[in-house]
Amino acid sequence: MKTLFHVLIGVNFLSSCSNTLASFSEPHGRRNRHNRLDHNESHSVPLHSSNPRQLDSPLSRWFEGPCVIDGPPSTILGATLSKQLVASPRECTSYCDSNSLDIAGLRNGSECFCGPSLNNEATRVREQMCGGPDRTRLFGRNGALDRYGFGFTRIGQPITLPLLDSDLSSAVHDPLQSEATSHDQENVFQVPNLPPVAPPQDSTSSTSTTQVPVKAIIAHHMVGNVYSYSLGSWINDIRLAKSAGIDGFALNLGSGGPKSWQRKRIGDAFRAAEGVGGFGMVFSFDMTVLRCDSQEDGDILRDYLMTWGPHPGHLTLPPAAGSPYQRILVSTFAGEYCTFGRGSVRDGWLSVITDPAIVSRLNSVGREIAFVPSWFARVEARQQEFSGAIQGDFFWNGGWPYGSHDVDWEADAYRLRHNPGSLYMTSVSPAFFTHYGPSSFNKNWIYRSDDWLYASRWEMLVDHRDEVSCVEIVTWNDYGESSYIGPIEGNQPNSEAWVNGFPHLGFLDMTAYYAQAFKTGTYPVIRDEKVYIWSRPHPRDADAPDPVGRPNFWDWTEDYLWALVFAASDGEFTLVSGSNSQTFPVKSGVNKFKLPNAPGPIRGTLARLGVPVLDVNPKSDFDFSLHPRNYNFNYFMAYK
Repeated sequence: MKTLFHVLIGVNFLSSCSNTLASFSEPHGRRNRHNRLDHNESHSVPLHSSNPRQLDSPLSRWFEGPCVIDGPPSTILGATLSKQLVASPRECTSYCDSNSLDIAGLRNGSECFCGPSLNNEATRVREQMCGGPDRTRLFGRNGALDRYGFGFTRIGQPITLPLLDSDLSSAVHDPLQSEATSHDQENVFQVPNLPPVAPPQDSTSSTSTTQVPVKAIIAHHMVGNVYSYSLGSWINDIRLAKSAGIDGFALNLGSGGPKSWQRKRIGDAFRAAEGVGGFGMVFSFDMTVLRCDSQEDGDILRDYLMTWGPHPGHLTLPPAAGSPYQRILVSTFAGEYCTFGRGSVRDGWLSVITDPAIVSRLNSVGREIAFVPSWFARVEARQQEFSGAIQGDFFWNGGWPYGSHDVDWEADAYRLRHNPGSLYMTSVSPAFFTHYGPSSFNKNWIYRSDDWLYASRWEMLVDHRDEVSCVEIVTWNDYGESSYIGPIEGNQPNSEAWVNGFPHLGFLDMTAYYAQAFKTGTYPVIRDEKVYIWSRPHPRDADAPDPVGRPNFWDWTEDYLWALVFAASDGEFTLVSGSNSQTFPVKSGVNKFKLPNAPGPIRGTLARLGVPVLDVNPKSDFDFSLHPRNYNFNYFMAYK
């Protein structure tokens, strides 16, 4: 058995996470995640009654709805008006709760209206203008607003969104020409006359348009890096991902109170997924950032599950054996020591994922939760400790080898032996390099990303597809760790020094080939030939005047230019790195080549009978240098 290394990084985690496992001692990957929390972030908790112990039902919870123009006098509500002005939304929802009324409206920021239902139409306004004259913010108790079409569904019949973004449909058709946002539109919200939601009759009753078989492929999407995203940005990402055979995004979030910018971007993500169709979102709660010590800490997680779990933009998996409900995948990054104020980790997580209000709400639209966390310790105790509480295991660190060797299946086999549920999700990743100094995130290391890592790992997953339910690509946009396969856009976490000018879209492009093989069990016939080449910009042992220093494990990598050729027929391939050049024979299918690096540009040419067929020549975009100014173990990729 290979020697594995236990990497201890980060400052905001329990010291007990350094527990050494009996058989495997797994690195903790990203211990202090670089979520962007510097954009006027609010850390307030979801709305609920200020004194839940006095409520008639322990299921009473309040959730924020849209902002509308209403009155005076109030027409959409008005059954009850508080005698005094209120100081906060919490005070208004508590007042309505005490009167057993399901819908609250806070007008002009201080007038509180309550009612059992909505009884009229109102004009919806953009969020920034909710403090204007006659603006009313709506709130619903225990999902009471769902029946009015707030992005959710009732059995057998989808409900059209109340156009939070009035030009969603046009943006879906042409996002490059019209970047829709969820913040700039005024819309008319019609209150439909809908019956109460009924439980499903069978598994075919659910209205999800995003169901995928249990061979799903999901890409990890860092919400902390999308502050500047619009709805159109999400639509572009979704379309790119779909073209590569990806079924959904796992939204990594480390914040999300009612006023959080991350919450707004997540809302756009779900709406974009519904608008594009055939694609869904799942949550990956980042428990290295989110708190989980008290019962109140779980409110943010519960709020997201209540709000977006029933949404048509949420990815669903087929029902488990004997269940009538489709499954929504809920995952984490870490969290194996979270108790949420309960007596144990098991009870803490059960208080979130089996919350009665959440279960009832999801069941009403034919869904239930499949909890598949990514935990880095407590592996061997899971079958005993968490049986019935966890529906599967997500192996975050499966995408990289744990030392100076090729990636293998050994660690996956270990996780599978101790999997407490029926679902197994593992990872694939193109690379890993992070380079933050002690004054920043204090993360400076690599994982070996050699040996055509992304392609080799995919081939391994295809070989073991009978054991794997889902694959998570790590990542779509984690620029700080150089693991991105998506475009370089949005907001980087101060990683520009090693990311800008280092595109990875070739990895996304090759994903379509491997995704089809994983889902079907058969590699597709290659008709569209491809050439991919990638390299680091300097030797592993180069000296640079870089104050952060050479990354840990720098000697786990080797100095090669890597190439992958998808060929429809035989030919020859010439690979060039500086003064080094070699021509290789090409066979029909997938061909892997490597060439020792040398100073200068890189190039790869597929030819037949001496005639170039595909020539990948990045020219001045890339140069392998012996004397870098900064350490950069990220890859530059070019393809055609």
